[in-house]
Amino acid sequence: MFEADLTVEGSFDEAVNGVDGVFHIASRVSVATVGLDNNNMEKFDPDRSGIMNVMNFCAKSRNTVKRIVLTSSSTAIRYRFDATQVSPLKESHWSDLEYCKHLKIWYGYAKTLGEKEAWKMAAEKKLNLVVVIPTFCIGPILSPNPTSSPRIFLSIVKGARGSYPNFRGGFVHIDDVVAAQILAMEEPKASRRILCSSSMAHWSEIIEMLIIKYPLYPFETKCGSEEGRDMPHSLDTTKI
Repeated sequence: MFEADLTVEGSFDEAVNGVDGVFHIASRVSVATVGLDNNNMEKFDPDRSGIMNVMNFCAKSRNTVKRIVLTSSSTAIRYRFDATQVSPLKESHWSDLEYCKHLKIWYGYAKTLGEKEAWKMAAEKKLNLVVVIPTFCIGPILSPNPTSSPRIFLSIVKGARGSYPNFRGGFVHIDDVVAAQILAMEEPKASRRILCSSSMAHWSEIIEMLIIKYPLYPFETKCGSEEGRDMPHSLDTTKI
């Protein structure tokens, strides 16, 4: 075990030194509490310092590090003006930054910029990068308190948000994400981006399923007013 900080240059050097592979499991993007708009978003450094540091650590250990597996997000793929028309969306598709800006989808904006930065650095430093792209992750957690995705889920189940998100997207079990990450590291043929979730639903459909199983919980019953997150689409997982 090593203590390190994604934002501190050089803090991962000892941990990375001598290893065969590096998993960059999660990034420090959390835009839910960041007050961004089209006038000040250039002040937001969307995860990039964390990614830049990880890539720099790996470049220093390039003699032993054979592959880096980065966990991105389907939000770096699905937010497009033509998402429904070009569906099923594949690894070759990218979210449109102008779409994200127009509809103030800052998380998707940040994840898209962050992953593009990783690919740019991998090319510059000649690093073997494979990116796993999950959707909304569900399942058990290791930490004593809920992290961001479980917090969203619990707030909807407990009726604590005021509404459920007007969101249609993928839902994937954490065990499947982990299996994809291991495959991305160990499979010699693995390359570029890998989508690991094809199950799609609107939050209203998820709630309908859960109410049957957990009828005593006060689920949210009102749909939110968010725009640009509920477009019909599917994801192509043929590659994995």
